[in-house]
Amino acid sequence: MKGILLFARVPMNVVCLRPIYKALKDEVPFWGTVKPPKGQKGGDLFSPLGLRVKRVPPWLASKLPLDLYLSPDIMVVGKACRWRVHTFHGASFKGRAYTPKVLEYHRLFIIGPYMEERFVKEGILKEGDPRIARVGMPKLDPLVDGTWTREKALKHLGLAGLEGPVVLYAPTWGAGSSLEAMGEAVVKTVLTMGLTLVIKLHDHTFRDPRWKEKTRAWERAGALIYRDPDIVPAMAASHLLISDLSSVANEYLVLDRPIVCLAAPDYQKRYGRTIDLETWGFAAGPLADGEDQLKRALLEALDQPGAYSEVRRKMASHLFYNPGQATQKAVDVIRELIH
Repeated sequence: MKGILLFARVPMNVVCLRPIYKALKDEVPFWGTVKPPKGQKGGDLFSPLGLRVKRVPPWLASKLPLDLYLSPDIMVVGKACRWRVHTFHGASFKGRAYTPKVLEYHRLFIIGPYMEERFVKEGILKEGDPRIARVGMPKLDPLVDGTWTREKALKHLGLAGLEGPVVLYAPTWGAGSSLEAMGEAVVKTVLTMGLTLVIKLHDHTFRDPRWKEKTRAWERAGALIYRDPDIVPAMAASHLLISDLSSVANEYLVLDRPIVCLAAPDYQKRYGRTIDLETWGFAAGPLADGEDQLKRALLEALDQPGAYSEVRRKMASHLFYNPGQATQKAVDVIRELIH
């Protein structure tokens, strides 16, 4: 049965799928199914982000004998599809992606050398495994191919014509993240310095009603809460990123712009043996633990944006295959499978 089945749990998943959909939508019909996180209501995640798909519930999706199942989430719903392809939703050091569950897929759109090496090191994949497809991260192509200029991105954020520095704060989610430990300090410090602050919280963060109240207070204080599930325009518009162990900190490397890292010791405890801070860890920029350190790090980063450039470029080349061409690589693999 001709067609590609897309699976998503949260809007960010759809953002990861969108470049591939756009490249193939005139060649093959698309179907879509959603299974939201526990406690959340389902709904249409696709059409609000521009994807016209035939929507089906998960129980029916599991029976559709389509050409291919494509998912950025590890869950396998399209069990009846001829091919199952996993496109990872991020390159993180937290390590939860490295699970034998990936073996349920026929192809893995590996994001970069680091990911491939770690799968082999963990004993999940062997070198040369036919599942490995060295694709990269299609979501990031617009950051490096000229699609999102800073001017266009500022307009997208409602900041057209802004001349001063823009600071993006994008923490990871869950107990022990920098949002829990230093979120208030970040907002206070950046706004007190007279800088424009854009805050992008993880999709899952808003499952906690506390953060809905907090973000409203931060908006009143002058911060911009970025609610678009596609963080790429916010990255393109910013001069500097503040983050912790979020995969956004790794994605931002392709821009070679300053990053200020925030310590998240409780998060390290949460992930235990899966977390990897030895290979690169917080190497992309100065590590701040407290308001004074954060202010100094921000001032130094804005004054000397090239200070960590060599490290950032090395990290980016280790973390990402095919910057700017990942979508084409993904499409090439899919065409080979379904034609």
